[in-house]
Amino acid sequence: MESGNIEQVDAAIIGAGWYGLVACRTYLRLRPDANVLIIDSDNTVGGVWSKDRLYPNLVAQVRLGLFNYSDTPMPPNGGNPKDPRVTGEMIHNYMHKYAQDHDLLRHIRFNTFVTSAEQRASGRWRLSLKDSDDVIEAEKLLVATGVTSIPYLPPFAESLLEEEEPSTIPIIHSRDLGMAFEALGDEAVRKVVVVGAAKSAYDAVYLLLSMGKEVTWIIRSDGAGPLAILPFKILGLVNAISVASTRLMTHLSPSILNTHGPLYWFFQRTAAGRWCVGRFWDFLDFVSGVHAGYRDGDHVEMLKPEINRQSVFWAHSGLGVVTLPDFWSTLHSKNLHIVRDEIQTIRGRSVSLKSGSSLEADYAVMCTGWGDHFGMFDAEHKAVIGLPAYTGKDLYSVPELLAVQAKVQAQRAEVVDWASYDAAADRAVSEKLPFLARQPRVHRADLLDPRRQKKWRLYRRAIPVELAARGDRSLAILGQVHTVQTPLVSEVQSLWAILYLLGEIDLPDVPAMAAEVALWNAWTRMRYLNQGQKFPYSLYDFLPYIDSIFADLGLDSRRKSNPIAEILSPYEPTDFNGFVDEYLRKRKAKSGEDGKV
Repeated sequence: MESGNIEQVDAAIIGAGWYGLVACRTYLRLRPDANVLIIDSDNTVGGVWSKDRLYPNLVAQVRLGLFNYSDTPMPPNGGNPKDPRVTGEMIHNYMHKYAQDHDLLRHIRFNTFVTSAEQRASGRWRLSLKDSDDVIEAEKLLVATGVTSIPYLPPFAESLLEEEEPSTIPIIHSRDLGMAFEALGDEAVRKVVVVGAAKSAYDAVYLLLSMGKEVTWIIRSDGAGPLAILPFKILGLVNAISVASTRLMTHLSPSILNTHGPLYWFFQRTAAGRWCVGRFWDFLDFVSGVHAGYRDGDHVEMLKPEINRQSVFWAHSGLGVVTLPDFWSTLHSKNLHIVRDEIQTIRGRSVSLKSGSSLEADYAVMCTGWGDHFGMFDAEHKAVIGLPAYTGKDLYSVPELLAVQAKVQAQRAEVVDWASYDAAADRAVSEKLPFLARQPRVHRADLLDPRRQKKWRLYRRAIPVELAARGDRSLAILGQVHTVQTPLVSEVQSLWAILYLLGEIDLPDVPAMAAEVALWNAWTRMRYLNQGQKFPYSLYDFLPYIDSIFADLGLDSRRKSNPIAEILSPYEPTDFNGFVDEYLRKRKAKSGEDGKV
């Protein structure tokens, strides 16, 4: 017997970030009378850019004009069109106004955390909520949680925080820097420990040094090491993300979605072309190293990426872009100390390291990555949906991972023989993109073992193949494409996924979908190394992805005025302004031809 109320909705969207907001707007454009509900655990819109997560100096890694929806330009910082920065506050205000302007706020239920999502025998999805007996049932479910909302803390930090009376300094995750900013500004907080090597760690270190703190930055020695960082402008002339937003880059960065045409053939299938590709990335890597000052003879040398050549290409530990002019000069400060070690425990102000040494601190910031963003699904649902099993943060050896996978697989019969598709995909990537076949050596080669890869079995990065195979169009997973132009990709993917949910687009057969999924997984693993092992990484490759989606929709993704501009001119979101209207006109015309009302 149910103890709470059951709320029935046509569509439930989990998450009110870039994907969640535009998915709600798009759904209502296609079905104006639908009862659509967005559920978000925060108290404002924005996801990673929500109000509580903002702090001074938080900026996006892109210039103005590249980080907005296609039909809604973002106003410049302080109204100054010459300021290229996109600050966290700008993004939050932009998203809030977008939600206001399109009447989305009334569809959002804030401060609500979904603890479980279970598909009922009826096919509807039942959502259970934290601290509530009420449940929500939805005919369609869109999961737009992203991958930066559930913090991961190392075991030592979790155990300390679970103590009733912690005898230690304050410990926070980087997600909570905004809420802790005032406390960190206290004069009593002089020494701060920052743990981790992700982009969030660089941002935290820069913030703390700017506040006059003495920072000890602890990066473990057995991980993938510091990330590669591009300058905001290459040689002070050309914006790095603008270059990454050209079609030329889709040939200089080998993409499995871009394996046709004369430019592909030259750059990827000829020795001369591959030589050009290599020298291009050597140049970018050299410029990035000089800009950072890795050879200046101080502690910043310890932030040099593990891969000596072309680190900004491989993005083994991730990729960042400097957007603040004093970023590297601040990190060269004598107030920064970098240690390659791990924390064993913290007691009082004493931080004990695994090497046996210790140091004192007044605060600790854990930039240690993210947890299970699909924790609302149990292991069986994850297997059916095609989501990787969550096994913690690099805590399992390969045999242990295989045992976890085997346990899940033993409980069900797979619709697709993924092993055969994966093997064929590995061969296809090596053949079509031979530049990727010669991979660099890394310190932890075991991290690149293909058996460790977290494989998303999602067609077009959104649709569960197994559900689609049995005609179940009730679920879409949004946002599992990591690119440099999130807002634009969120629009394009949302339209395609919602049309799929509504039965308005046809899918290929199961073998074709399985081949596409396996090919993507093999490519992202070989292209982005450790990052491709963990995420559906696609930093430089958003245009080929948009090309594939537009082809499915019967739309033209080549929007420039002439062939030269098509190759060399950066694509901005505004280039795609009106694409939803284009589709709707096309659908209306087709309905008229078919004699439909």
